[in-house]
Amino acid sequence: MMGRKSGQMQIIMMDIGSLIPKGHLLCRIDRMVDFSFIYKEAEGYYSDRGRRSVDPVSLVKMLLIGYLYGIRSERRLEEEITLNIAYRWFCGFDLTDRIPDHSVFSQNRRRRFSDESFFRRVFSGIVMQCIEHGLVSGEQMVSDGTFIPANVSKESKVEMLRQVERSTVSYLDSLDQELKETVGYKEPVPVIEERMELKSSTDPDCGYIHQERKKGLGYLAQMTVDTDHGIITGVDCYPANRRESDIILRHIERQMSETGLDFKAIALDAGYDVGAVHRGFEHLGVVDYCSIRKMHNNAMKKGFTYHPETDVFICKKGKILNYERLIYKKATGYYRYYKLLRSNCKGCEQLEHCSVDKGSIRINASPFYPSYYANRLRCLTDEYQRMKRLRNIWSEGTFASLKNNHNLKRHRKRGISRTTEECLLSATALNLKRMTKSA
Repeated sequence: MMGRKSGQMQIIMMDIGSLIPKGHLLCRIDRMVDFSFIYKEAEGYYSDRGRRSVDPVSLVKMLLIGYLYGIRSERRLEEEITLNIAYRWFCGFDLTDRIPDHSVFSQNRRRRFSDESFFRRVFSGIVMQCIEHGLVSGEQMVSDGTFIPANVSKESKVEMLRQVERSTVSYLDSLDQELKETVGYKEPVPVIEERMELKSSTDPDCGYIHQERKKGLGYLAQMTVDTDHGIITGVDCYPANRRESDIILRHIERQMSETGLDFKAIALDAGYDVGAVHRGFEHLGVVDYCSIRKMHNNAMKKGFTYHPETDVFICKKGKILNYERLIYKKATGYYRYYKLLRSNCKGCEQLEHCSVDKGSIRINASPFYPSYYANRLRCLTDEYQRMKRLRNIWSEGTFASLKNNHNLKRHRKRGISRTTEECLLSATALNLKRMTKSA
């Protein structure tokens, strides 16, 4: 006998949460994460009067679903939440509730969350819960930056003449103070120079980068990952033409301040191999394992050896170049000056390979060369190899996951604030997934 639906309507009272498998990703997130802290973070953005707004927790959860499941269009996100029972339940909507229009997101960005600070606090709130669950320790960290193309066309690329003040980079306040107390220190002289830069007429905040494996207009996303369970602890976004070594120390310092964690060790690639960076990590109490960058004018290539216990260079013939003082030049900035009188090298066949200036054999080194050399010694250890493997796994793997699965392959929005928001929400989504896997 052929069955046939009667088509008669039924009235049923039920909890839609009972329809969702307990092992579903959203169920696991709901059991593990307390989103109520968002009410406190959003309180200052709402008035005590007027019509009730969309629940801010529901609003954030809707956005997170888009990043959790790779839904790039907010129009499609509205449709998916309307049709998917699990999405409805997670966001706090009943079957009879009307899902907020996609324009709610853009209006909230324009009128209420005008910068990324709210989403940064949401990200930090989730990180703090990861710490409470014991998923983040700070014992072994990895950090790196990745290029993310901007939402611009090639035709929007224009050359812009910009006046910039060229001076020494301020890596860390305590580092600046140490430099000031060094013999030979002089206040840097600001130099105003005109520089042609490639920008986009539709997104002036992005920067142009031209390297072997990455080229174009976009942004640099700097992220730090704890290797215990792969939780992202820090996210910052900059124009793509910023140097990673210039921003890493303040990036890490802010995380340590916000989380209250003492980072113990961190792995970095060769782009961070700068004396100031190594010394800055010593100030922060962090041991950095940084790959070595090949230098075209390295004293060691000419046969000199450095002795850290006495802070001197020794040539092939056993002559000692003592550290003289700190020197500042407008063109090159600060460097350490090691000196040996040329009169001590009469008849030496190696003299033609040495740098000679004003009757002295000289070596110009990083202003924090002892710290720079200490990293070179660490790179000879088994611990460095282990940390390097962790960096390959967690840093490269994290960026691959964010780009392939969580809407970060290319920015959809424009401006540094909106692109930072995208990076924060994408990182939050990945943290939520990794939290549930570690439970």
